[in-house]
Amino acid sequence: MRLWSGVVVAGTMLLSGLAAAEKWCFVVAGDGRSDPKAHRPEDKNGINTLITSEICQAVQDEKAKFMMWTGDLVIGYEKEPKAFEAELKAWRDIMQPLYDKKIGVLACRGNHDAGSAEAWPVWDKVFSGKYAMPGNGPVGEKNLTFYYTRGNVLAIGLDQYTEKGEAINQPWLDDVLKKHHKPLIFSMGHEPAFMDGAHKDTMDASPEKRDAFWTSLINAGSRVFFCGHDHLYDHMVVTKASGEPGPEMHQFVAGTAGAPFYKQGEYAGNNTGWSLKRIKHVDKTYGYMLVEIDGKKATVTFKGRTSPGHYEAMDSFTYTAN
Repeated sequence: MRLWSGVVVAGTMLLSGLAAAEKWCFVVAGDGRSDPKAHRPEDKNGINTLITSEICQAVQDEKAKFMMWTGDLVIGYEKEPKAFEAELKAWRDIMQPLYDKKIGVLACRGNHDAGSAEAWPVWDKVFSGKYAMPGNGPVGEKNLTFYYTRGNVLAIGLDQYTEKGEAINQPWLDDVLKKHHKPLIFSMGHEPAFMDGAHKDTMDASPEKRDAFWTSLINAGSRVFFCGHDHLYDHMVVTKASGEPGPEMHQFVAGTAGAPFYKQGEYAGNNTGWSLKRIKHVDKTYGYMLVEIDGKKATVTFKGRTSPGHYEAMDSFTYTAN
C-alpha cells in the first residue's frame, strides 16, 4: 500500500482531527547533489552523502511527520537512464529510514533531476509503489506535482519543468487551493519565484505566470513559499511595490543540503509590481528548514550546520493564519 493512501484517501477526517489538536513539525530541504568539479570525498552516486544523511537523521531527531525536498536530489543532469536511475535509488536508500518509519517523503524535481527526455520515466520508476509521491497531480504531471494534507496544513509540490518558462500548472493549483483549502498552506518548487541574486533562471522567466501563481497563494492565505536552486539561504519578504495594503509573502531559498556553495547576490530580475526585502541571508552553510505547527500558528526556522551532525537556529519567522 502506498504511504499516502491512509492519509489522503482512507481515514482523512480522523487523522486530520488528531493532527490539528497536536503540536507537530515537518522539515524542508533541497539541493543535495554532488559537485562534479571539486571531487569531494563525500560525493558518491551524484549525492553529497554526508549532508544528505545528516538531514535524514535530523528529520528523525526533530520527530517530523514528513519531509519536503525542493529538488536536485542528485547530479543527474543529462545522464544515461541507467546511471540516473542508480543515483536516484542511492538517494532513496539514504532516505530509507524515513520510509521505514512511515515518515512521508515529498520530493519535487530540480533542473538536475529533469535534465533529459528520459528523466521522467526514470523518476516514475524509482519513485513508485511505497516510494511514490501522492498520486493526485494533474494529467501529465502525476508523481511530479501533488498535494498532501495533514491537520491544518496543505503541502503542495510543484514541478517547474513540464510547463514552459519555469512555470507551474496554474489551473490545477487553483483547483487544489479551492477544494482542499487549509489555514496553513506551504508550497514548494525548485526554482525561486523571485531572483535572490544568484541563478538567473527563475520563475521571472514568465513574469505574468509567476504573478498569477504568487497572487493565487496570497489570495488563498498562504504566506510561505519554499525553493532551492541557489546553494545558499535567503529569506525575503515580498509585498506590492505600490505600497497598497496587503499581506506579505515570504520566499525561503534553502538550497543547502550539500550542493557546492554559491555566493550572495543582490536582488534583480523582472519583479514587475513587487517589492523585495531581504530579511536574512546565510552563505556557505549547510542546513534545513524546520516548520513547527501549533494549531493555526506556524514557526519557520532555518537550522544551519555548526559542526558535524549539529544544526542550530539562524533565522526564524512565525505567523498565525486567519
